[in-house]
Amino acid sequence: MVPVSLSFIRLSDASRPLTVQLVRQIREAVLEGHLSAGEPIPSTRELAQQLGVARNTVSAAYQALSSEGTIVLRARRRPFIAALPEQRTAVSSSPVVAGALSQAARRLAMAVPEERLSELMTRRARSRPFGPGIPDLGLLPMRQLERCLVRRWRAMTSADALHDDPRGEISLRRAILRHVAPARGIRATVEQVFITEGSQSGIDLCCRALLDAKHMTWTEAPGSVALRAAVGMTGAKLLSIPVDPDGVRVDVAIRRAAGARVAFVSPAYAFPSGVQLSLARRLQLLDWAVTNGATVVEVDYEGELRADGAPAPALLALDRVGARECVIHIGTFSRSLFPALRLGFAIVPAALVRPFARVRAASTRSAPYPLQAALADFIEDGHWARHMRRLKQATRRRRDLVIAELRRLLPKETPPSVPAGGALFTVHLPPFVDDRALATALAERGVDVLPLSLGARRRAPTRGLILGVGAHTDAALLHAAGVLSHAVREAVSAGMQPARGVRRARSRH
Repeated sequence: MVPVSLSFIRLSDASRPLTVQLVRQIREAVLEGHLSAGEPIPSTRELAQQLGVARNTVSAAYQALSSEGTIVLRARRRPFIAALPEQRTAVSSSPVVAGALSQAARRLAMAVPEERLSELMTRRARSRPFGPGIPDLGLLPMRQLERCLVRRWRAMTSADALHDDPRGEISLRRAILRHVAPARGIRATVEQVFITEGSQSGIDLCCRALLDAKHMTWTEAPGSVALRAAVGMTGAKLLSIPVDPDGVRVDVAIRRAAGARVAFVSPAYAFPSGVQLSLARRLQLLDWAVTNGATVVEVDYEGELRADGAPAPALLALDRVGARECVIHIGTFSRSLFPALRLGFAIVPAALVRPFARVRAASTRSAPYPLQAALADFIEDGHWARHMRRLKQATRRRRDLVIAELRRLLPKETPPSVPAGGALFTVHLPPFVDDRALATALAERGVDVLPLSLGARRRAPTRGLILGVGAHTDAALLHAAGVLSHAVREAVSAGMQPARGVRRARSRH
């Protein structure tokens, strides 16, 4: 039988081996229907002569095609195209239908709305005024950090390269206990420290280890959208508890969710309001957890970056009977260094060390060893402490500059908050102003903000804009303050249409 022609083959890609090019082009011809099942193809000798290549090259390509089932090779017979199943159904316009997603993935559609997902997926290309979480790399001692990283790369041993402890690199865990945790009054052992990929990784670890769909949990409102997403993956019921000037209303949480399994709180700096949890409520929270066998997850988003005064003590620092057995402390270096570093830590009760290590070993591990080891040296050598002093001073000065300008320009109905510390603050809006629409309008004008309603309770969303002072010059921040103030005045004057389900309050006059 006369073999089919393979004259379509072109070995013109100098960057790829000839064998790889042969395999790819013959496979594509079969899949696209140019070569049919049962058709004979040239022998290795014939094709080698036709293409002007070594016979061994064609033989290797044929062997690869035979191994994957594209052609059939038999002794003393011509190779021929193998029979493949025909595609009998039309290709769906959507590669993944909704029914193919897990329940957890479908729940995330509610926890992470489309506009929030789009914002996250495009933020990488932007570094604009008021964008929360934008680091000031100009203040970071990059040369010292580089030296620490190079030193660890060069000194890495075979054992380091295999690094497999699910808790993370021990030198970084020790450095955290010696230099980071003491500022918050935390006392623990190195066995209790887990290195995470930022605070969200620590929250996810807690959710995986502690929550099931049958459980109830609660957190502050407004609060972190990412935290809600992590809880949503477990199917657990999450209650939103309001925040007042003394922090989250623990009494409301106890009344509405006395049997909750876990409480996620930010006592040092509630996101995004910046308020601290009062001492009385901290003790009330710990007493509830100890009495009911619940776990309190303390998420420390901004505690280390507190610009005014010393950082507030952590819950683990309070001398309360049983507190050390029911509190998990989560910290992050994303705010003090930069988010892309993806390093944080969790300090867990001694009884949970092995269960948490088992969960970590079965899922994600900690960040790459060289990064962890380099950060340990960076902390031990004193660079981190010096950097924090400079960063706090710069943050306080920029924040005060922007707040003063906004107070001068904004209408009296939309005052900026005065946080107790940290790099974030909020511009509060009337309930009839759609903060999501306003955030979109500001993005088009070169100013990035987060709408406060994303992390608020659904029934009574609080309206506002979350701002960060970030890494921009005074001139850029003042210009952005003018743009924001003008947009807010326009929104208040026009009475922008509210988001679905929210009505503008009627005047009583």
